[in-house]
Amino acid sequence: MSSGKRRKLDGRDPPQSPVSAVSAIAARRRQAASATKSQGNEPTSQAEQLTPGTNSFSALQTLKPDKKATNPSKKRFEQIAQRRSEGHHLIGTEDLPPTSLLPSTPTPDGTKSSYSAPSSQVTNHSSFRLTKSNCLAKAGGVVELRLHERERFTISGSFGLRIVDGEVTLAGATLRAAEKMYWVSAPNCVALPVIRTIEETRLELHNDPEFSSLRSLGRLSPLFRRLWNESSETIDGISTTEQSFRIIGSSLDAPKKCVIQELVSPPEWNRKLESLLPLPGTNQRATFVCGPKSAGKSTFTRLLTNRLLTCSNGQSPVRRVAVLDLDPGQPEYAPPGTVSLVSVSVPNFGVPFTHAAFDDPSNTILRCHSLASVTPASAPGLFISCATDLYDTYQKSLRTSPLLINTPGWILGTGLDLLVELITRIRPAEVIYMSEDGPAEAVNALENATKNVFSVLPSQPSEFTSRTAAHFRSMQMMSYFHSHVDVESKPPKPQRLIWSTHALTSTRPYVVPYSGGNSGFFGIISYDYQCTPEYLLPSINGSILAMVEIEDRAAFQQLTAAAAPGIRNEQSSTKPREVAVCRTADDLPFIPNPHDATLDPTYCRTIGLALVRAIDLRRKCLHVITPTPSARLEQIRSEGRDVVLVHGRFDTAHWAYTEDLYAKSIQDELLDKDIQMTDEETSEDELEGETTQRAKQDVISAIPWIEILQGNQRRPIGSRVWRVRRDLGRHSID
Repeated sequence: MSSGKRRKLDGRDPPQSPVSAVSAIAARRRQAASATKSQGNEPTSQAEQLTPGTNSFSALQTLKPDKKATNPSKKRFEQIAQRRSEGHHLIGTEDLPPTSLLPSTPTPDGTKSSYSAPSSQVTNHSSFRLTKSNCLAKAGGVVELRLHERERFTISGSFGLRIVDGEVTLAGATLRAAEKMYWVSAPNCVALPVIRTIEETRLELHNDPEFSSLRSLGRLSPLFRRLWNESSETIDGISTTEQSFRIIGSSLDAPKKCVIQELVSPPEWNRKLESLLPLPGTNQRATFVCGPKSAGKSTFTRLLTNRLLTCSNGQSPVRRVAVLDLDPGQPEYAPPGTVSLVSVSVPNFGVPFTHAAFDDPSNTILRCHSLASVTPASAPGLFISCATDLYDTYQKSLRTSPLLINTPGWILGTGLDLLVELITRIRPAEVIYMSEDGPAEAVNALENATKNVFSVLPSQPSEFTSRTAAHFRSMQMMSYFHSHVDVESKPPKPQRLIWSTHALTSTRPYVVPYSGGNSGFFGIISYDYQCTPEYLLPSINGSILAMVEIEDRAAFQQLTAAAAPGIRNEQSSTKPREVAVCRTADDLPFIPNPHDATLDPTYCRTIGLALVRAIDLRRKCLHVITPTPSARLEQIRSEGRDVVLVHGRFDTAHWAYTEDLYAKSIQDELLDKDIQMTDEETSEDELEGETTQRAKQDVISAIPWIEILQGNQRRPIGSRVWRVRRDLGRHSID
């Protein structure tokens, strides 16, 4: 990092749509020619339209008339709407109204649209144009839209949606007129949901009052930048606009260097979703969703969840849906490295990093287990035990609710054995495989294991993505540690998650003693990798640990059986053998685990994750950061139960190490930006280089685990983590 520019952590910029070199004058001539040939078109003034790229609704009164702008004929417009309703969302310039090729217009706040030149190939994301007759700006940033039947539009950002009259569909859900507010989070890094009207509809779009806290995470990590409706993003990743959402009329309205993708449900998906709705008088069913990676398993599960909660075919919607999330790498409601059983009672209109919390008011995590790894490959037996215990919990408390089971994308070798074992034990009513491309070995094995209905659906991979799976895990984990419930909100205002905008080093940690009679936890156990006692302290320092509540001492029975093989304890069911707790040279308590045993998930549960910020050897205590409420920890301790810290193969918390670096560098860049305005002789490259150099000198020296490479310097050979290749072939899970 010798150059003045910071290294990007959020991957490469996504490819842009091709733009032809057609001048604005030529485009206008083409529009005039097409307008002359068309019949029945009435001229519409530009004051009654919002050109692409204009995000402020107050611009309706500020734009000047343009006589050359015309609307398409009514017949042609109905043909376009019919094509879109049938799933034809990508259209060419022959389907666009002439005003879609107009140059960008400055908005009242001084910003401009992303493109100043017209495009010969434009993706249309809306079937109507904002006019005075269908759009009304109210106080408080509320926007009211009056739409006809079968209209559609896409919104980027975060907003509240309230249906005043009529009926719409959104991400599989059918929303009707009510006083209830639905909060939607639609960042540009994922496919944006499309709002479609079923009948004449009047709806309201509200600004999200909590949008600034989540977007402020862009100050601490580049992964959270350029995600929302920013038209001219500032240097700290926070948009200057006060509107938390933006209607995307076409690709011309998209933020710079951003490719807009719509959330589309293929016809095969729609037919299957319709068939999975519960029939009146029938028992609830379990649906098992599996398939390869990036095939759309989570998307299909989300659409089905929303559809069950808002049935629209004359059936009564279910009160809640049970989601058994068994994908530790890309979980929907819990942090990475865990599997959970979640009771969902509100439609899901967000992305995982907007609701990755144990105490999220919009859903309830009934029970959670930690694999201490983002893949079940580390402990296949533990994965099956956790899934079985979660399913037993569903049978005890939620068996009257429909069950949706989402699985990891590991479908070969041991991964296929895991899926077959789950199907054999759970016996779901239907197994859905999300790929028509096989492999045939996996499809045949899963179909043979299924006793009921087996279906194959086409996959829906993302064409463009600005974040990888590892990026999304880092974002979800960072969001988890920065989030907490807004306890100050009182009815009728619902409680929602909010995010701390300060670096974790500025957060007051929990001081947990680990020695003496006042120890805050029982001990530390390692999964998968067993280090020697002298290396335990440096291995957990700066790492993420799982906090596991021991509900019964039988949770240690696998450890005690491994410690004393061949010895049968006749009273193991009532008085299990005590597990041995040893001490390191620094008096740190740990549970020896030479045989790589695990805690029994039947008698324990994960209550949260903790980041070890520091270890105080003199006072013999750990400084940990966790979003788990202190009241929850005190309750466990007052009831006489223990907490065990599990150390495993969680992803390294590199995002936590660099938060101060990015926050400090942004402050210096803002300061130098002010200086640059008064010193015109200083070049931008020199200024940025000096800023970054000062940030390195002031910040890097005080932050551990950060390495700066100078010039063409590279890390020496052998310095990377060596990963031992495991035997991923088929073997017995038990």
